Amino acid sequence: MTRLRLWFGVSVLIVGIVLPRAVWAQPGAYAVHVPEQLQVGDQHFDASVAGFQAYLDSIRSSEPGLWGQIAPDVARLESRQDAAKAALAVGVVAGVATAIYGFASRDNCVEPMLSDPNFGAASDAWGACNDRNISKTATFSFLGAGIMVVGGIIAYASWPGRQDLLDLVNKHNRLSKQPLQLQLGYDPTQRFAFSGASVSF
Repeated sequence: MTRLRLWFGVSVLIVGIVLPRAVWAQPGAYAVHVPEQLQVGDQHFDASVAGFQAYLDSIRSSEPGLWGQIAPDVARLESRQDAAKAALAVGVVAGVATAIYGFASRDNCVEPMLSDPNFGAASDAWGACNDRNISKTATFSFLGAGIMVVGGIIAYASWPGRQDLLDLVNKHNRLSKQPLQLQLGYDPTQRFAFSGASVSF
């Protein structure tokens, strides 16, 4: 029983604590956050697909031609974000469900009584039953962990990156007389450059 409890504890640790952190972790997650903003004129928007969409919404009525040429590109990136979120959610749900199944579908191993005339054989059968449960729990736990990791990898690969945002900025600036800048290191709410520097693209 001690081995069974140990394996179950390890499985819970992997599926319940380690894997969610690994799935959600991003490169540089523990690094200092450098502000990123989209700036056009005196307006600032978050340097993200949602921020770019907010900018497009602000010019929809004043510049419908520009809006019409860029909106489809933003919509495609939003679709990629939605697909990434779906992949992550499916991976987490399927992984946790797989691990739970491995625990819930264990055989009921009845410990033999010392007064049992076939105690030796019954004890061997009880030990074999526990071993099967340990193996099943471990197998489905690690399988569930693998499913979660795969879902996280797919989500990470599908999520739009900075280059996608730069491509949008460059396309916008080719079509518009008023340039849109991607600023790194400037926080408009505090009105200062991070670490004394602000870089624009």
